[in-house]
Amino acid sequence: MGTDNIDREARNFSPRSTPQRVELGAVVFTGLLHPFFTHFGAKGLFIFLASVFWIGYVGWRIRQDSRLWVKWGFQAENLLPAFLWPTVVFVVATGAMAWYGVWSGRLFWQEHILFLLLLYPVWGILQQFLVQALGVANLMELFPKQGWVVAMPVGAVLFSLVHYPNGWLMIATGLMACLFIPCYLRDRNLWPLGLYHGWLGTFFYLWVLGKDPWMEVFGR
Repeated sequence: MGTDNIDREARNFSPRSTPQRVELGAVVFTGLLHPFFTHFGAKGLFIFLASVFWIGYVGWRIRQDSRLWVKWGFQAENLLPAFLWPTVVFVVATGAMAWYGVWSGRLFWQEHILFLLLLYPVWGILQQFLVQALGVANLMELFPKQGWVVAMPVGAVLFSLVHYPNGWLMIATGLMACLFIPCYLRDRNLWPLGLYHGWLGTFFYLWVLGKDPWMEVFGR
């Protein structure tokens, strides 16, 4: 299925066919809970609860309308072209973080890196689903005339604010959103965005922030 067919299929959905405003509100609420749980050292609990809720929501909505699977971006028809620009972003960003890791002395083999590279993309796919499919795409449908003018800055700012108060993480996630939002709107595919989200997040925590996200979530 080409990009034109995907876009045409997405446009066939009436703005009233999905509760965009409710979904947006739920996404914002989920984002607000993240710094709250993090403040109390319960980041792992937040990830668990958010994953259970939103995976359940995806399953429930797909049972109602199977076409949402493609509309949201959980599809493989255009997988190869969808990987093109996210791969460019990943290679450039990873190279920059590796250079910084060497300069700062943080580029070494961490104990949990393999587990993070396997598990973090799962959380990355879920985050990209919330930001892109339920955030950006819903904004595009709710404000069809403004389109990118609304969806791009709002999506990037909200995704950045979720990671308050870590300034470096806010900058990094805001920049990633600015680069990944056009990729999603072009190809409507979440798989490369979620995969690279997880890997970039792993390297950013380890090589730039000097933190182990495994320890922050599981504590051991």
